[in-house]
Amino acid sequence: FSRMEDLEWQSSSSSEIDGAKPCKQNTRQLSRATSTASVGTMFVPRQPVRALAKSKGCQLRLWYVLLLVFVASVVSMACVMSIFWYNRSTQAVNNFLDGSNATWESTIENITRQLHRQASQLEDSIITNALTQPIRAVELNADLLKAAGPNLGALMNYTFLQLSTRFKAVEGISIAFSTGRAFEYERNSQHPRSSWRHGNYNLEYIPGDDLNTSGCPVMCPPPSANVTRGYTHQFSVDDETGRFGWMLKKYLKDPLQGFTYKRAVEARGQTIWTRPFVQESDHQLELRAAKAVIEDGQVFAVVGCDIMLGHLSALLSRIVLAKSSRAYIIDRGGYIIASSDGWKDSIGVHTNQSSITQEEGRERIAQLLPWNMIGDPIIERSMHFLIEKYNILERRNEPVAVVDAKRAHIYSAVEFHSEGDTYGLDWIIVNTQPLSTYMEPIEETINDDLHHELIDLHGSIWMASMVTLIFVLIGTIMMAVVARAVTQPLRAIEIDMRAVANFEHDAIERILSDNARYGSRTIAEVSDMCNSFQHMANGLQSFSRYVDPHLAQTLVKTKREAVLGMVKADVTVFFSDIAGFTTMAENLDPEVLMDVLGEYLQAMSSIVMEHGGVVGEFVGDEIMAWWNAPPLEFDGKQHTVAALSAALEQQQRLAELREHWSEQGLPGFTVRMGLVRGQALAGNLGSTTRMKYGLVGDNVNLASRLEGLCKMYGVGCLVDDGVRLAPGVPEHFVFRSVDLVSVKGRKNATEIFELVAKRGTDALAAPSSLAFSADFAAVQEQYRQGDFTGALVALESFESRWPGDKPASILRDRCEKLLKYPPGNDWSPMVQLHEK
Repeated sequence: FSRMEDLEWQSSSSSEIDGAKPCKQNTRQLSRATSTASVGTMFVPRQPVRALAKSKGCQLRLWYVLLLVFVASVVSMACVMSIFWYNRSTQAVNNFLDGSNATWESTIENITRQLHRQASQLEDSIITNALTQPIRAVELNADLLKAAGPNLGALMNYTFLQLSTRFKAVEGISIAFSTGRAFEYERNSQHPRSSWRHGNYNLEYIPGDDLNTSGCPVMCPPPSANVTRGYTHQFSVDDETGRFGWMLKKYLKDPLQGFTYKRAVEARGQTIWTRPFVQESDHQLELRAAKAVIEDGQVFAVVGCDIMLGHLSALLSRIVLAKSSRAYIIDRGGYIIASSDGWKDSIGVHTNQSSITQEEGRERIAQLLPWNMIGDPIIERSMHFLIEKYNILERRNEPVAVVDAKRAHIYSAVEFHSEGDTYGLDWIIVNTQPLSTYMEPIEETINDDLHHELIDLHGSIWMASMVTLIFVLIGTIMMAVVARAVTQPLRAIEIDMRAVANFEHDAIERILSDNARYGSRTIAEVSDMCNSFQHMANGLQSFSRYVDPHLAQTLVKTKREAVLGMVKADVTVFFSDIAGFTTMAENLDPEVLMDVLGEYLQAMSSIVMEHGGVVGEFVGDEIMAWWNAPPLEFDGKQHTVAALSAALEQQQRLAELREHWSEQGLPGFTVRMGLVRGQALAGNLGSTTRMKYGLVGDNVNLASRLEGLCKMYGVGCLVDDGVRLAPGVPEHFVFRSVDLVSVKGRKNATEIFELVAKRGTDALAAPSSLAFSADFAAVQEQYRQGDFTGALVALESFESRWPGDKPASILRDRCEKLLKYPPGNDWSPMVQLHEK
């Protein structure tokens, strides 16, 4: 609760706020209420006007009364007997705890030292066993390429021998020439999911524009092997010689357009590492080392060597010591590169490859998952802890080893940098181990000491425990038999009363539907109480149909009486209205009209409440709703995001209803919507005997005006600039600037926008939707700068692409009129509206 004096009150001296003009009676109530408290903007007095009656004296539950006598007797006996063994047991326990504490401190120091050593071993293992071989293979082949020159057959033979005999951890070695010709030998044993591969090795061959193989008669596939310019060909190879066999598959691929070739050329002879990418032929995750071979100042070829991220994960899996241990590699952006649980932990299990990759040329860059999205609680807890304590994603140049006493784990983080800041690797190797892994060697010693101490303690308390247990068992049985028949139904009623007091609708439904909820009701007074309570719940359930559930719950939870008064609140206001409702009402039978209107209002109001909104009023076919009064827990004050999501969902649901009504031979209709975010007065309006919760202010009127303007501009939803720039909105929604107007009753200009689509998930939020908004914005910019001729030219292009757009038609008429009758120097693009 907050003191009402701390709130900004609307009084007669500040009635100009947001255009609100409260009556004198409301002003007097506000003055009188300055000693009250509020929950959000729901007004209640600090002390209730009509206080509930309270019983005098101390109240005890029946179960407690019965328990009190029993516990008193047992505790008295236990206290007397405890005196005899207290001194001896206290000394024994203190000695044991002193020894345990010293052992624990020593253990923590040993764990830290072990983890430091383990982190260093982990780094050596990753560098030596995984990343050194690709670098050596690239350097060796670059030197061979310079020595062998254009002898392609010899190069292919050397490359195959290196892959098959020397570099066992490497997945593939490739050479791409600047002429477009390229080849790569791949190891099939690291592609268990590929059904089309054959044998132990595979040849990927790209002939480029020259199909002549006279200089490579043995190793290069000739045109007779169905080799085609511009295509990549996958051949089986002989496991002993590396010569090509039969063709397995072929597809389009230009090696010169891939990110590996471009990045290596950019490095100008430096050995580089690429970002993780998805293998084109069967979608395996790989990492590639590459180097451009330069001859006479020009790039002659690019040598590449691939290693599977799964291989890194396999190395990490050998380091972990327990099931709840994790060793993983993470980059500076927070993305998981490899994990001891396997490469699938790095990117998740996906069935749609396009959802995890983005194409660059014909190579696919892997879209790795950040640490907080892979669904591994062990990794997430360790990263939360290390980022909060040490911010390990920033460069530290020193290892970290720390104990998380709360979760009984120890974490280490070691930075790994390959050569070169621009083209090298910049990773962090994290290791998390449970403390129990290191505690096993000393657990036996601690358990032995504890066993000896417990033997001494058991001798002292054995007699007291046995006697106390006998009394507890006898007393518990007797008390349970006596109290069960009375306390069970009363306890159920107490729980349900608390639910009803908090206006929990689901609980009230259960109370009304379950007649056997309170047992057999053998006691008459208990039965009468149950019946009366169910009647009361039924009345409250009926009352809740007239009030928004959030408002009702807020008022009930205060446990105080509401009073008149209002405060300023940051709200998002929503108005909607059915287009052509009067005509539809004239053409339909009243019963049919009420069925259609009821189905529409039910669907629309449900969507508002599902998104945290308050349905304030139904005025015929019009709906007034708002968000954040009384305030709910919106993420980062993003209640406008919830309002816009509700508006789009309403339009989608209305389209489904139109299809449903069409099947029944009923007419469909469209809905106009207006949304505004800003300050408004929120609180209780009316008299002391009859009041309602609502909003008052200029922004409320503006939202109603925007809903009406939808008819003029032929759009479904208009918003103001406050909505468009609200927290979280620009990242999630697409808008189109429609006009700059001054609505009736306001002097200032208001720029109005059309809600076009929701980014990401909405089918409308495609690139065409963004182009639609951007193109019209360009037209508006020319018009507002007074370039009417340029605006007409832009409008012609816009309307050819999106014909039938009414805002574009309105703007065209204005430009033609202004060209015919040129305005003066004081011309303004603002349009003054004189009708609501």
